[in-house]
Amino acid sequence: MKKVFFLFSIAFISLTVLSQPAAQLRSLDSLRTYSFFEYNYIEPAQYTIQSIQVEEGNNKPIQRGLVVLYSGLSIGQKITIPGNDIPKAINNLWKQESFSDIQVFLKVVDTLGNVKINFVVKEQPRLDKYKFIGVNQSQAKTLKEEVDLKRNKFITPNLLNRTREKLIAYYQEKGYYDAKVDIQRLPAVNNDSLKTKKDGYEVFHIIIEKGEKVKVQDFIFYGNSGLEDGDLRKSIKKIKRRYHKINIFASSKFIESKFIEEKANIIAKYQAKGYRDARIISDSVAPFSKGRINVFVTVYEGKKYYFRNIQWKGNVKYRTSLLDTLLGIKKGDVFNQALLTEKLFANPAGFDVQSLYMDDGYLFFNMTPVEVGVFNDSIDLEIRISEGPQARIGKVTWSGNTKTNDRVILREIRTRPGDIFSRAEIQRTMRDLAAIGLFDPASMNVNPKPNPSDGTVDIEYTLVEKPSDQIELSGGWGGNGFSNTPTLLGTAGVVLNNFSTRKLFKPKTWNPVPTGDGQKLSLRAQSNGSNYQGYTFSFTEPWLGGKKPNSLSLSIFHTVNSFDFKQRKDPNRQVFFNTGATVSLGKRLKWPDDFFSIQYVLSLQQYRFQNLNAGIYSFPAGFSGISYNPSLQIVLSRSSISDPIYPMSGSSITASIQGTPPFSLLSKKNYNDISINEKYRFAEYYKWKLDAEWHTTIWKKMVLTTKARFGFLGYYNKELGLTFFERYQVGGAGIFGFNIAATEIISQRGYDNYTISQTAMGSEAGAAIFNKFTMELRYAITQGQTATVYGLAFAEAGDAWSGINKYNPFQLKRAAGVGVRLFMPMFGLIGLDWAYGFDYKNVPRSGKPGQIHFFIGQQF
Repeated sequence: MKKVFFLFSIAFISLTVLSQPAAQLRSLDSLRTYSFFEYNYIEPAQYTIQSIQVEEGNNKPIQRGLVVLYSGLSIGQKITIPGNDIPKAINNLWKQESFSDIQVFLKVVDTLGNVKINFVVKEQPRLDKYKFIGVNQSQAKTLKEEVDLKRNKFITPNLLNRTREKLIAYYQEKGYYDAKVDIQRLPAVNNDSLKTKKDGYEVFHIIIEKGEKVKVQDFIFYGNSGLEDGDLRKSIKKIKRRYHKINIFASSKFIESKFIEEKANIIAKYQAKGYRDARIISDSVAPFSKGRINVFVTVYEGKKYYFRNIQWKGNVKYRTSLLDTLLGIKKGDVFNQALLTEKLFANPAGFDVQSLYMDDGYLFFNMTPVEVGVFNDSIDLEIRISEGPQARIGKVTWSGNTKTNDRVILREIRTRPGDIFSRAEIQRTMRDLAAIGLFDPASMNVNPKPNPSDGTVDIEYTLVEKPSDQIELSGGWGGNGFSNTPTLLGTAGVVLNNFSTRKLFKPKTWNPVPTGDGQKLSLRAQSNGSNYQGYTFSFTEPWLGGKKPNSLSLSIFHTVNSFDFKQRKDPNRQVFFNTGATVSLGKRLKWPDDFFSIQYVLSLQQYRFQNLNAGIYSFPAGFSGISYNPSLQIVLSRSSISDPIYPMSGSSITASIQGTPPFSLLSKKNYNDISINEKYRFAEYYKWKLDAEWHTTIWKKMVLTTKARFGFLGYYNKELGLTFFERYQVGGAGIFGFNIAATEIISQRGYDNYTISQTAMGSEAGAAIFNKFTMELRYAITQGQTATVYGLAFAEAGDAWSGINKYNPFQLKRAAGVGVRLFMPMFGLIGLDWAYGFDYKNVPRSGKPGQIHFFIGQQF
């Protein structure tokens, strides 16, 4: 028990103090025998502290200087008795939580008003060590991080209560709602052979009885009539009851902190239905069975309110009818404060009144909805607007580009000094800077700095460069398309995404290669041994001339396909050679909007056949010459994805048409009378393709991605029929890219390479038509400069057909599975998928239904 003995008190009418010569002060016992004298309480006397002594009540060593320091008193200080000086000193010592008992004795030593003060204190016991009982070592280590227990710490009731509360809160957060914690205090002993008592120290045995996890059986509501129990239960997102529908994001454990959030969700549900006065009157829990409880919630609903008259005040820039349309709330609609706020200030799609003004330069715009009348169950609103002046952009700065040249950033910035401020243009600038792939989207930021004095706003972009160059060591495993033998395809190369031709002849500026202008240079080699080799060189200038976003791309490639796995020097080796080059010009469009772009691709390929006159792989029997494939492709695309690595919003749609000149129709030759080598000297075809994908964030970092792909290959002349180039090979991981046997590879997980198209054609020949639909549920595990990792679950369906007369988009080969992706700037994308092909019996060449697809550098 705390005891304070001092021979004065401001609560009594009189105060007595010890009065005896100082020489007679021998000990605490002798001090208590001193006689007393009376003094006048109405006129308190002032004394001067002559000395301050400190004693430990149990005769233990004590740091006397600290006691005096903590008390706040000092020698020579004048104090008033009775007064606040001594009580304040005592309170100061109690605050240290170091003492279990404090006594103060005063002695007047002379007639000059000098006084001696003697503090007699007893220290709290100290903690020597502690241990947890009832948990394993791993759990004990975790619990030590939760409590604030250290050796030599003073043991106070507050320390005991705080420790107990922290441990109980920890277990309740884990769902152990009935957890019990008992702290046993035992005398500490020395480490000598006799185990003697260690004076002033104690040991804690912290006994944990966590019990069973408490789960929610049901939520039971009282007082609700406007909303059904089921509606209220649906508003509870993070705690599911026993018979709740499957929800992988919710737990049935009862956790107090989560339940507090859920109560706010219940009120939000009511407010969204017009019950703006709704509140929770009480809540409680009661046992239902072992490990299960019922949660009882009593609500007060109040009236259901409706919007009545909504008036706009202060709008000059935009007419009231436009604001009414944008608001979208009509007289008689159920009152919904959250909806009103969203329509005025925070529509996720940007279609709100504030965005309308902010995108037109009204940075200093202010808007306040005010309830001007409540009539029974109807509410009148007045939305007061202060438009302010249009702000113009002052300075535009950026930082963080250590390698990338300023001009690369400047050409993507849409907010220029002197322009009218637009929030949409800032957002588009951030998106465009992320899209070039040189900066980390998660670390980018923008800081507008308004200057009300001159009506301008300075804009500062904060950028963080990420590693963008890649040393490509790619690989994939799967069927090779010509036999059932699995094949490993390897790729080696280098991709420089921030190359600079301007610095090519300035070695002193290399770091370690010429960088900084955002150009892309790629050197790549692929091989799976004697069966396939491919070599590619490409270069892209995204801003040809540096003034407009017109791109120029050049590419040269050479591939070798062997069909019999013979040695290179064997004269009978069956080989297909494909050599080609492409030149493309691209341009950003401003219509229909500036997310559109168009690209013109001119391509020339030479196909050379060696010992392939037997009609292998859909090639015509007897053909042994050279065939040329000159084509022009026009690609129209629109891309608004938020991030090229892990897009969480936006879409990408690409439509293209590619074709060769109709040589057979222009030459007027009789193709029935010419040689087969002359007949197929030039490839003839036209080709349509459509690729579309959409990305939608559905929860935090979880994204739903949907894709659709379609391709069609046609011909001009029935006498020639379908070309044996440019066909679609459907199935598998798609690891071989584009140029194997001059066909286009379309991945479809759950089936072996090319087996879907081979089933459609009845041979190794590629198909004329394909259709594919994919849905992926992705979740980002980590996003950063060094790596991006996300898991996914997918379902996809697709098929291939030999002609348009057999096309049926409702009869597809289906598959589903799971996978993981790892993107590292140095190596690109690495992926592993497991897929189950549901229709494997209809694809005899595919083999088993479960397929594992591994790849590096290729994305589905």
